[in-house]
Amino acid sequence: MKKLVFIGSHLGYPMDSTPLGGGAMVGLQLVRHWTRRKDFKLISIGSGAASPDPNAEYIPIRTHARDGLVGLSELGYARFCREFEHRTTGYLADHATLFPVQDTVVVLNDISEGPDAARIAQLGYPILSIWHVDVVDFFNKMYLRDVLEPHRLTRAFDWLGRIGMNWAVPDLLRLVFEKQHRTVQYSRLMAVPSRRMSETIARCYGRISRGFPRHGPAQPLESRLLVVPWGGWSEQAPDPAVQQEVRRLRTQYRLGPQTRALITLSRISPEKGLHLLLEALRLLEASPDFPAQELCLFLCGEPAFMRGGSYARRVHAEARRLRRCRVFFPGYLSPIRKQAHFRLSNLFISPSIHESYGLSNVEALRAGLPILASDHSGV
Repeated sequence: MKKLVFIGSHLGYPMDSTPLGGGAMVGLQLVRHWTRRKDFKLISIGSGAASPDPNAEYIPIRTHARDGLVGLSELGYARFCREFEHRTTGYLADHATLFPVQDTVVVLNDISEGPDAARIAQLGYPILSIWHVDVVDFFNKMYLRDVLEPHRLTRAFDWLGRIGMNWAVPDLLRLVFEKQHRTVQYSRLMAVPSRRMSETIARCYGRISRGFPRHGPAQPLESRLLVVPWGGWSEQAPDPAVQQEVRRLRTQYRLGPQTRALITLSRISPEKGLHLLLEALRLLEASPDFPAQELCLFLCGEPAFMRGGSYARRVHAEARRLRRCRVFFPGYLSPIRKQAHFRLSNLFISPSIHESYGLSNVEALRAGLPILASDHSGV
């Protein structure tokens, strides 16, 4: 029987209570969908302890992050990426007899966190990579403030390699530039969620056209890029339970008939731009355009890895500066509580600095909410 080995660093965690982002949620839904297929066997590999689906064959990979990923700093997360890379690559190499190359495809749910794509291809496996984030573009926006276009950064890194200077590049940068380059170089197919991400990848790596061991002649990059928006999925949120929660929350938040509610839903991380939303509300409070009705904001989500804790403190401090708009922090929402908060709200706001797709935007649209979003590649 054909086999699909699905490797996702964020698989194996309880997604109803763990803020790991859209890539983890898409990975979970893929496992649930593929497990029901009868024409191939799915083997999932992740870093969490619990199987993503009770009917799935799941292989947990132990790393130093035994207490979870949410509290990791940038350096701690970089260490986790390398550990997961080495151990998943080693697992496939050591168990190659269980996964015959002629019957197996490897699907990667990560770039920086994933296994060594070059080594996987050398073993003979065809690779499909799923791009939840363009790591170079993210790094450029969040750490370099868009000082250069992404394709100039990738070409600078490639130039260092051509002159033999890769040894001088810190490992953290190699996780960004080298891992993404290799993923492009050795993927038979790359699934990306938006046309603009596809165009950015083409600008950065359009010169790469390599053959794959045992898999035929070279293929141009454009033929290996497939735009597949993730869409959305239904969650278990029975209407009677949602209505009951709406009534409870209306009392808890003391919402009157004329109250207008804004909502944003994301991990509390710098790239989500929550400070920009709060700053905009502060400016609105000082302007004559502030609405006559009572205004409140549901700022939903929990701090995530890589500066999430410090950023959450900043967000709470910014919220305390507001005088006319009440801000509530409901935390990480279960499906029922999420739908209840949507029903209480009048407008969904996505102030992200970087967004690859925006699953929460899709959820808000499905709930019937209008959306105000910053202009970026994913929305």
